[in-house]
Amino acid sequence: GFFPRRIGRAPKKAAPRDPRNERVQSSEGARQTMMMQRALVRASARTTNLLRERCVPCVTRLATLRMPMVTVTDSDGVHELKHLSQAAVRKIKAELMEADANHDGRINAEELKQLLRKHRATFSEKEIEEIGELFYASKAGGSVSYDRFIHAIDVATEHEQAGLDANIHFKATPTQHPLAIDKFSVEYLAGGHPVYTPEELDIKLTHTAPVTITDRLAFGTVKLLRRGFDGATRWNVGEITKTKIMLRAIYLETIAAVPGFVGAMFRHFRALRTMQRDGGWTNLLLEEAENEKLHLLTFIRMYEPNFLFRLAVIGGQLGFATFFATAYALNPRYCHRLVGYVEEEACSTYTKIIKAIESAPDQADLASWRTDRAPAIGRAYWHLGEHGTVLDLMKAIRADEANHRDVNHLAAGVKPGQINPFYDPAAKLDQMLVKYLTDLFDTTKDQEPAAKPAA
Repeated sequence: GFFPRRIGRAPKKAAPRDPRNERVQSSEGARQTMMMQRALVRASARTTNLLRERCVPCVTRLATLRMPMVTVTDSDGVHELKHLSQAAVRKIKAELMEADANHDGRINAEELKQLLRKHRATFSEKEIEEIGELFYASKAGGSVSYDRFIHAIDVATEHEQAGLDANIHFKATPTQHPLAIDKFSVEYLAGGHPVYTPEELDIKLTHTAPVTITDRLAFGTVKLLRRGFDGATRWNVGEITKTKIMLRAIYLETIAAVPGFVGAMFRHFRALRTMQRDGGWTNLLLEEAENEKLHLLTFIRMYEPNFLFRLAVIGGQLGFATFFATAYALNPRYCHRLVGYVEEEACSTYTKIIKAIESAPDQADLASWRTDRAPAIGRAYWHLGEHGTVLDLMKAIRADEANHRDVNHLAAGVKPGQINPFYDPAAKLDQMLVKYLTDLFDTTKDQEPAAKPAA
């Protein structure tokens, strides 16, 4: 080894093996193992006797004291409530009946907001409005029964007691939410959509005359594209049918959602380069792109395009996105004027579709859109109500296109640094002050209606 052994000392020798000692050690280990097994058996017997003497009577007494089972019944069947007592169910049901304005045994979004307003110490007005919008969108303007609402409270209580995060616990659960809500509302709830009034749905076809060379070039481009697309799809040949409307609308909406996103991207990059504010234009253009996408997502639930159509969409999107991005980098004014004229044509197309639906004979296929319910995502997004029709949907989409028309024509004339008038806080406050003053001195609202003459 490394260390030399001391001189004169002999190495130690291993002791010789004794077979008798090995047999003694082996028998001693077996005896200890047997003693441990016997001790475990005796301990198990004592534990069993203790449970039989003390725990079984306790369980029996608890079973006799158990409260009666509380159940609720909805369209999915009977549900046993695990955390709500009969007294709690009666109290919740009393509040639901008080909030139920139309006394139909169901709760809709407006009634839910009235229910939550009774608990203002817990819910702020902002939370109430947000929850009401979420409920309306998720149920597509529909409602839920009292029992389903109570069952949802019981399930939410169970998850709360289990310590699950309210933001993720339903994602980890394969079952549907107890309120039977749909998930398509996540597409647009972050921004929301205004509810159109009847006056705002009555769209007038307008035209912004081209003035500059850029305007004329944009107008000529749109007219050329319109004639080519109409000829390729035979839009003006024969009568208008559901299939022709769907094919045209779906394809155009896949293209129409491109300009807003491209414009927002370039304006965002410009604000980063120049380190200056954008005046709210980025948000407005992103909302336009999201709105156009919702048009597509609604129409796709009414018609399923084939594989060749989808290939045409991919080709058209690639070509138009490349063209529009290049043009926006060179001349943003041209692009906004181009979109403005495209939206003028869109308003004209949807007006033609609406008139065709309204004037279709009762036995015609197109006439059914006067009574057919719009897809749930459309009823929720445009607040069409639980029974909103396809005709109502077309009118709301036309109003969107008219709004895009006006926004892009305005954007074409905006100078660098100018505030977006649709997001201008000073303009909104001025409108509020004028409306307040007008309402304050409005004497007609205080006047009682004139008595009807005697018959």
